[in-house]
Amino acid sequence: MHYFLTYNVSSTKINIFSMFNSIRVNAFIATVSLALVSFTSLTTVTAQETEPSPWSRFGMGLTTPTLSSPQLMMGGVSSPILDGYSINPDQPASAAGCVTTLLQSSVHITRANMTEGDSTASITSGTPGAISLVVKKPGGKIAVMMGMMPYSGKGYNVSRTFNDTLIGSDIHERYSGSGGLAKSYLGAAKSFKGKKWISAGEHDSVLVSNRSLFVGAQLSFLFGEAISTGRLDIEDVTYLDNRTSTSMRHRSLSTLLGVQAFQLLYANYDDQRNFQGSATLYAGATYSPSSTLYTDYEKTVETVQLLSSVETVIDTASYISLLDAEGRIPSKMSGGGSIVFEKANGRRIQISADYMQEDWSSVSDSLHWSSETDSYEISLLGGDATWAKASRTSVGIAFKPNSSGSSNNILSRTTYKAGFALDAYPISYRGAQLSGWRASAGITMPLEGSRSTSRFHFGVEMGQRGLGIDNGTVLDVTLEESLFSIQFGVTLSPFFKNLWLTPKLYD
Repeated sequence: MHYFLTYNVSSTKINIFSMFNSIRVNAFIATVSLALVSFTSLTTVTAQETEPSPWSRFGMGLTTPTLSSPQLMMGGVSSPILDGYSINPDQPASAAGCVTTLLQSSVHITRANMTEGDSTASITSGTPGAISLVVKKPGGKIAVMMGMMPYSGKGYNVSRTFNDTLIGSDIHERYSGSGGLAKSYLGAAKSFKGKKWISAGEHDSVLVSNRSLFVGAQLSFLFGEAISTGRLDIEDVTYLDNRTSTSMRHRSLSTLLGVQAFQLLYANYDDQRNFQGSATLYAGATYSPSSTLYTDYEKTVETVQLLSSVETVIDTASYISLLDAEGRIPSKMSGGGSIVFEKANGRRIQISADYMQEDWSSVSDSLHWSSETDSYEISLLGGDATWAKASRTSVGIAFKPNSSGSSNNILSRTTYKAGFALDAYPISYRGAQLSGWRASAGITMPLEGSRSTSRFHFGVEMGQRGLGIDNGTVLDVTLEESLFSIQFGVTLSPFFKNLWLTPKLYD
């Protein structure tokens, strides 16, 4: 039997307006441009189909990162990151470290090149990232955060054609998927701060915050529908064709706990109480307990006939419809650390590392449903795939140059970021686990003209994904994916005169 493998992936073209005529950016242009790109992405791409990969065929779809630009630009480091001017939706404790109320969103445009044997295909897709809001009084200790983010996507469309010598006809197999899952969350955080007197020369001292503890919790709701369709078309019209459609409507309620802390290692001041330099150590961790996954499952197997590109249902071979089938989502944990060096001239260097683990191999491959009379076990993964232990190892660096004196311009007040990550996905196929790597870089710059602490984020990311073996992918031979993405995002804070949540004082 000889195989001819083709990928029928429809490319989505997204027109991106030029956001900047110069390096000086103002808040109005950045906000309006982001809204236009978001609208374009939503009208041309199904919002949940964030991963147009054949690997999204299995389970609930291929899980994606949080799609929060400030974290992705550093390789996905999240648990130890404490940045008062941006939102970290993966770490609930970080909300207490925000300087004020913040609104953050982003748009992601991805170009994927897929190669399997002699077949290649490319697709361009766009999706909105996490939409996050932190409500916090400036100088306060308590913050509330909320938002919504993509969780997984099914966006594949693959096919193959081969000749069956038994029936003497070509057979065309097609597999397609759509939909995916999203996650909404609501959380709160609180900070506990300590202070210490630091010597400033021989006869003076300065009171500084030398250590802090941030704790937070999120309640999240996972929801969405993943749809898969498989078709078997036989060119000989004397044979009927087959179509199998599967729909899984998932929902799950879970919690996420987070803790962050920092310790001032040293801080130097001169005898005029002017800051000279410091080093600070950060650490953080998150934990999400295992939760119950409820699924409304529907599967239809039909006999069809394709004539003149019109598919006609001849008969329904089987039909299964189950409500509230139960599965499990495993616990998830992450932890990491970061060290920050700062100088009086504004120079800042941050080096971070993070590790995440989610053991899907500890949960069942099946969905369970039972009543007084019936009991079913429905495969959640399908095919020859099995669950595996997912993990992510990330390292990142952020650098802000000297911004004092004559060098105080938009470039000197911009933070430059880079990162690298090794990903192990929760899918194992024929004994090999799906894995990959990602390298990222980007900038975070202040929005000039906004008269606030608002920031603009721009980043790029590239990577590869595959099994790393010679045989055993979705269809026949090795499937390699090369990914390249561009990210645009903004973090908006109130205008300096709009002191939200702060009582006004009158004489």
